[in-house]
Amino acid sequence: MDEAPKSLDEALLGEAVALARRIEAQVDQAERLRHLADRVDDQTQRDRRLLEELEGALGRSVQLSIDDLDGRLRGQRLLAVAITILEEKVGHGQDIHYRDWFQLLQSHAYRVGGKDPTAPFLAQINRAEAVESVGKRSRRYRLKVA
Repeated sequence: MDEAPKSLDEALLGEAVALARRIEAQVDQAERLRHLADRVDDQTQRDRRLLEELEGALGRSVQLSIDDLDGRLRGQRLLAVAITILEEKVGHGQDIHYRDWFQLLQSHAYRVGGKDPTAPFLAQINRAEAVESVGKRSRRYRLKVA
């Protein structure tokens, strides 16, 4: 009778090993899918911007303002884009150093107007109702939780 418990233990061990391998494969697959989804999101954003430019050239959308002609973000448009990118990449309630946030903006092919581009960026995020500073001098910010 000692063989029955031993083969049951072996069978359970075999199932546990197979389940652990399946979990590992699923984690890997989920990571690959997240990476692919991020790439598709990035491409979609680039395609949307291109479509807006093409529609503008065809006269089918609102024409660009003089400030937008050089492709640099300023004022409320800068703030809106910065908040959208932070929502998508970091989320509400998660803090980020302003330089990292600025890098996120640049990594999405946006440029900020001004001699020192971080100055208008900081000015806008410091005025934003949707953004709060984390600590007194940490230079970290986060989107307020709704």
